[in-house]
Amino acid sequence: MNSTHRQIAVIGGGLSGICSAYFLATKGYEVAVIERRAHVAEEATFGDSGLLAPGTAMPLTLPGALATFACRFQDEPRVLLASGADFGRRRWMRATRTAQQHHFAQHKLILSRLSAYGQDLTQQLQAHYNMEHENSAGVFHLFRQSAEAARLPALQEAASQCEYKQLTLDAAGIRALEPAFSSEAALAGALYYPNDIAGNSVLFAKQMRNAAQALGVSFHFNSTVSSIRSEFGGRVTLEVQSAHLASHLTMDAVVVAAGMASAELLQPLDTRLPLRALQSYSALVPVKNPDDAPTMALYDDSYKVAMTRLGSRIRISGLLGFVPPSQTLPPKALRNLLKIAGDYYPNAANYNQAHFWSNSIAMMPTGLPVVGPTRQGNVFVNVGHGVTGWAASVGSARLLSDMMAGEETEIPTAGLLPRDVLG
Repeated sequence: MNSTHRQIAVIGGGLSGICSAYFLATKGYEVAVIERRAHVAEEATFGDSGLLAPGTAMPLTLPGALATFACRFQDEPRVLLASGADFGRRRWMRATRTAQQHHFAQHKLILSRLSAYGQDLTQQLQAHYNMEHENSAGVFHLFRQSAEAARLPALQEAASQCEYKQLTLDAAGIRALEPAFSSEAALAGALYYPNDIAGNSVLFAKQMRNAAQALGVSFHFNSTVSSIRSEFGGRVTLEVQSAHLASHLTMDAVVVAAGMASAELLQPLDTRLPLRALQSYSALVPVKNPDDAPTMALYDDSYKVAMTRLGSRIRISGLLGFVPPSQTLPPKALRNLLKIAGDYYPNAANYNQAHFWSNSIAMMPTGLPVVGPTRQGNVFVNVGHGVTGWAASVGSARLLSDMMAGEETEIPTAGLLPRDVLG
């Protein structure tokens, strides 16, 4: 145990924050989680796809510049763009495309390794605490465009190096495993991951909160950290707006796991993370015909949309939007989610009874999370896991706790550390 980090504050009550607190508590640290919302898992974690799947864990890939621009005028866009010029968005998307053109295979391998590690940890935790879950086994990864299917060799190489099973299928092969599959969409390729799973990430987060509290972690809700200041003597002070916490808290170390708010908190500390807020859209629909409903999860790579079966419900989530948050969801997003679900399982659910919502997620241009120490030795970060980031969130939380304790990590951290991003 690193004796200089006895008291640790974790900013953020999403999956990465809760799991960071849990793993730190297992090492004997005194940990407090500070969350601006009234409960855990109310922001990015609430919008997570529910995939616990190293196979479909991929760096963000976007259509080409002209195709992305054309999305604005399509009834079924693959991404949603706000009107008007946004030069920051353009720079970020250009950086994303550069990363996917030159480093996709490398980044895919890093993310797959991290997600495989996180999946194993999650299943160990579920078994150890006898957690309730809504897990289903097996995930299909579908590609509508030939340009997307061209990445199959990189995906297969990552699967080989991470030693997880992967099968190449056509539509007939999918139907042999999932008889309810009824594709109205032409597929350029498909993969099947028999050992990947899907489930309810919010349920898992809430149960992890209970596990963390049993280890002594305290949770403070409706509390917002407005700034972080390093002090002489190796401590750190947080300025907090809260009805039940002091306005200034001094701790030995802090973990910033606060989504987009992380960038603003870290910037004064000379840590400028190029995070971008994207909207993710979700629908929950009741199963109508169980025989026509999926038993396994599905991920549509073209639209970044996942379908997961949660008992008598089906969750459809994804479809990223470069648009500001709004209480009124874009009609195009709602139509697209249901259209994509209907392409594959047209008779499965009462799609006209869908309940919709959207969430903001913080993404890096590389599509990789950022985990580890910043230039301030007592300030750490754990952010940027993306819409399919359940497994990566758990894996990175364990890596972070090992780093903070001065222990050797069980998998490599290259490509994930803040210094890899900031140079």
